[in-house]
Amino acid sequence: MNVPGTKLGLDDPQEIDIVDLKVEPELNSILQTQPRFRPGYHMAKKHWLTALLDQFESVDNLADLIEGSFAATK
Repeated sequence: MNVPGTKLGLDDPQEIDIVDLKVEPELNSILQTQPRFRPGYHMAKKHWLTALLDQFESVDNLADLIEGSFAATK
């Protein structure tokens, strides 16, 4: 989905492509130390985080997170 950067706590108002991912709270804390992740947009912040898609160089890294998120929602 696309959201304005300001909705994610960024200074840039331009729309950004994002995806929300469900992760374990421990992994959530670790990943949010990286600039390509933010707290879950419109989701429970403990279990969800938002990935800024333009910050990923490798689709493989993102695909692994998406697969894990899908499994966590079953």
